[in-house]
Amino acid sequence: MKTFKLYSLCILEGSEGSIKQRPVPLKDGLIINMENEEHTWHIDAVMEESFKGYFEEIKQESGHLLVDAIITSKNNHPATMVTNVVTITDLSDGISVLLEAKLVLQKDEVIEDVIEDLVEEGLSGEQLVQEFKSRKENLAAHSENTLAEVYASLKESGNYQLK
Repeated sequence: MKTFKLYSLCILEGSEGSIKQRPVPLKDGLIINMENEEHTWHIDAVMEESFKGYFEEIKQESGHLLVDAIITSKNNHPATMVTNVVTITDLSDGISVLLEAKLVLQKDEVIEDVIEDLVEEGLSGEQLVQEFKSRKENLAAHSENTLAEVYASLKESGNYQLK
């Protein structure tokens, strides 16, 4: 197992063909790569109690959430994961939500999407290189199209009940 600090967590919700990003202000958090055959991750996010009802509803419905997790530093690229709520624990100052997660989108896939977008925009040569460098530096969030495609694909698979 490998354990990392959870820097940020953002819930990705589908709405009328687009993705709404809902940041979850964290008080603290860890993300653990279980390094098992199922490629499971665990996310333990400590947050305000105001999120309790939202996560309880997901848990009761045996639903899933698509999330972007940034590990260790704001400079890292987000990892998009499909999750389910395992436990919700009351704390003296907020709640702890344990999510079981599977990685569904990695940095390399996002970079490929950026290049495809640039080519579709008709860029080439030095202009393409410069624009790629600029966008690569700003990959703190995935493109709206990439997230919408991932969300739709997961929902259509029938394996997940996404919020």
